[in-house]
Amino acid sequence: MSWQADRALAQARDAEARDQWAAAQAAYAEALTRWPEAAELKLAFGLAACRAGDFAAARSALAAGVRARPTATEGWAALGQVCARTGDHAAACEALAQAVRLDPTAPALRVNHASMLRALGDAAGARAELEAALRLAPGDINARYNLANLLLDSGDEQGAVAAYQAVLTMAPGHAGARYNLGCLARRRGDIEAALAWFEQVVAQAPTHADAWHNLAGCRRALGDWDAARAAYERSVALEDSARSRYALGTLDLLQGRWRPGWDGYEARWEACGRTLPALPLPTWLGEAVPPGARLLVHAEQGYGDLLQFARFLPGLRQRFATVTVACPPALLALLAASLDGIEVCDSLPDPADFTHAVAIMSLARVLHLDEAALGRYPVPYLRAPSGAQAGAERGPGLNVGLCWTGNPAQSDNLWRSIPLGLLRGLRDIPGISWHNLQQGQAAQARAAGFELRDASGQWRDFGDTAAYLAVLDLVITACTSIAHLAGGLGKPVWLLSRFDADWRWLLDRQDSPWYPSMRIWRQPTPGNWPAAVDKLDRALRDLAR
Repeated sequence: MSWQADRALAQARDAEARDQWAAAQAAYAEALTRWPEAAELKLAFGLAACRAGDFAAARSALAAGVRARPTATEGWAALGQVCARTGDHAAACEALAQAVRLDPTAPALRVNHASMLRALGDAAGARAELEAALRLAPGDINARYNLANLLLDSGDEQGAVAAYQAVLTMAPGHAGARYNLGCLARRRGDIEAALAWFEQVVAQAPTHADAWHNLAGCRRALGDWDAARAAYERSVALEDSARSRYALGTLDLLQGRWRPGWDGYEARWEACGRTLPALPLPTWLGEAVPPGARLLVHAEQGYGDLLQFARFLPGLRQRFATVTVACPPALLALLAASLDGIEVCDSLPDPADFTHAVAIMSLARVLHLDEAALGRYPVPYLRAPSGAQAGAERGPGLNVGLCWTGNPAQSDNLWRSIPLGLLRGLRDIPGISWHNLQQGQAAQARAAGFELRDASGQWRDFGDTAAYLAVLDLVITACTSIAHLAGGLGKPVWLLSRFDADWRWLLDRQDSPWYPSMRIWRQPTPGNWPAAVDKLDRALRDLAR
C-alpha cells in the first residue's frame, strides 16, 4: 500500500497537522474503503475519531486495530482513553495495562493506568503504578498530583498535604494542588488558611467555580456575610450548581431573607446527593385543590428537621380532606399523639390512596413562611404520648437536661458539638440536678468529670424522650434534634450555637422566632466556645439561686 499515492491519506495527515480531527476521521474513513484490512488505517482512524469525540466509532476501530497489531502501544493507550471516556473503567484498565506491558518505561501510561485502577477501587495497585511512574520521572507533576489525590482518598491527609506541596514546588501555578490544600485546611477547621488557598486559586483561575464556592464558605464561617454572598453568586454565575444555589439559599435564610431563601433551599436534594421518593403523584405547590383531595407528606433529612416542620401539618387539614405524614419509626408515637387530625405512619403508604404529595421541608416555600407567618402556627405543638415511659425522676433544685453533640454522621457535627471539658464547670453551680439527654453517652460525660442522672437507656423513641423532658425545668443543648423537641414542647431551652449558626437561628439575636421558649448563646467569634459557655454559666447561676 502506497501512503504517498493516496489523496485521502494526504488529506488526513494535513487535517491532523491542523488539529482538524473530524476532517481527519472522514479522510481515514475514505481510505479504509480502499484498504479495509489495513491495521495502520484502523488505528489512525480510531485515534482521529477519539480526538474528534466520536468515541463509539473510535472504540470499534481501535479494538480492531489492536487485534490486527497487538504490539501497537499507542493503539492500546488510545483504546484505554476511549473506554474511560465512555465509563467502561474495567475495559480501560485492561487496555492500559497492556500498553504498560508493551512500554513499561512510559510514565504517562502508568499514570493513566493508575487512574483506572483508582476508579475500580484498587488503591494499592494505583499507588504502585504512580510510584513506578515517579521512579521513572521524579519530576512528573501529573504523577505527583495523582498520588496526592490517592493519598487523600485513602485518608492519609498528612501524606496528601506533603504531596500537594511537592507539586507546588515543581509547578507553583498548579491550581488543583492549591484548591485541594484549601479543602484540607477547611476540613481540619483552619478557616484562615483555607481562605488564603482559595483566594490564590481564584486569582490565578477566576473561572474555578468550586473554588469560589469554598471561598464563600470560608467567608461565611468568618462572618463576612456580604463577601460570602458575592462569592456564592460568582460560583452560581460560573456554574449553576445545586450546591451553590442551596448554600446561597441557606445564607438568605440566615440573614432573614425568607422568600429567596426557601427558593434556594429547594436545591437541597441535588446539592446533598439525595433523591426524592419516586411517587406517581403531583407535587403540591400550594395551589387550591378539589374537595376530597388527600395529601401525603414524606419526611426527609434528620429528626430535628421533621420535629421543626411538624408544626405546620395540622393547618393543612383546612385544605385537604386527609393529611398523612410518613416518618421514621422513632417519631411515630410522638407525632401520633401530637398532631390532631393527621394520620401518621412509619413507612410510605400506597400512593394510590392520595392525590398529592409534598416533602415536609418544602412546606416552607409552599406556605410562604416568614417570621410573621410563624405566629399563625401555635407553640407548643408537641406532647408526649400517654404510653410513654415514666419521665425523669426529679432531683433537688433546678432540674436541667444536657445534650452536647449531635449525629456524628452529619458533616458539621464537629463544629456544632461543645467539648465536654468546657461544660464540666457547670456541674459546680449549686442548686442544680443534672440529667443526661445524650442517649447512651452518660459514660462519656462521667469520663470527662461530669456526673449526670441518666435514664436514656430506657428510651424507646422520641415519645419517651419527650416524657423525660416534660419533667425538667430547662434543657441546654447543642444544635440537635433535642433543641427542636424541647422547643416544640414549649420547654425552656438554651441553645449553644456556633458562630456560623445554622440558618434556622438567624443572626445577632438571642431569641428564636421558631421557638418562643428558646434562648440562644452564640460563639462571639469563630470557634470560641469558652466565651459562649462562660456567658451561659453566669446566667445559669443567676437562675439557680
